Amino acid sequence: MTPPRAVPHAAFRTVLLTPVDGPPPSAGVPGTGFEARVHSPAGVRSWLLTTVRTVESPAPRSFVDEHLALDLTAPGAARWRRHADVLHLGRTAPVRARDRLSAVLRAFPGCAVATADGTDGTRFVLARTGGRLALRTSPPAPALVLGSLAHAWLAAGGALTELVAPAELLAPTAPAPRPGARRGA
Repeated sequence: MTPPRAVPHAAFRTVLLTPVDGPPPSAGVPGTGFEARVHSPAGVRSWLLTTVRTVESPAPRSFVDEHLALDLTAPGAARWRRHADVLHLGRTAPVRARDRLSAVLRAFPGCAVATADGTDGTRFVLARTGGRLALRTSPPAPALVLGSLAHAWLAAGGALTELVAPAELLAPTAPAPRPGARRGA
């Protein structure tokens, strides 16, 4: 079991969003790609976060977001849930996902983004702003990572509806996890 005092450190995320050159997300649709580097005690993972924006809307510059992201199913997480910016509630049936995510946001006013794993493989993200996503990615992006990416995008002034399913760019990199630590960004 993780000692409760270690949970905030393990839950701390830094996300660096940097615009990248490349083609728009799909032919004929204006868009911008961002490299999203998620730093956590488990290591660094890079994701390609694609956004759909109108031509008139400029893409933001590089942006750094720091927040706490907790998996509510992890031992010791309950102690810190009132301080988290992103909360993951675990697995849920797709028909109940929106209600359960809304309940998390109501119960924890400091939480900006709630996530869940659907029993059908869908990842659900609901933001306090009212924006929501239901994504299937291949390979599947962990819902807590999606929550961190969504939080960073919202903190940068974006809208959740502008996001397209992210793709992992690189395998996890240093630092190596501590023995007995949970993997994942």
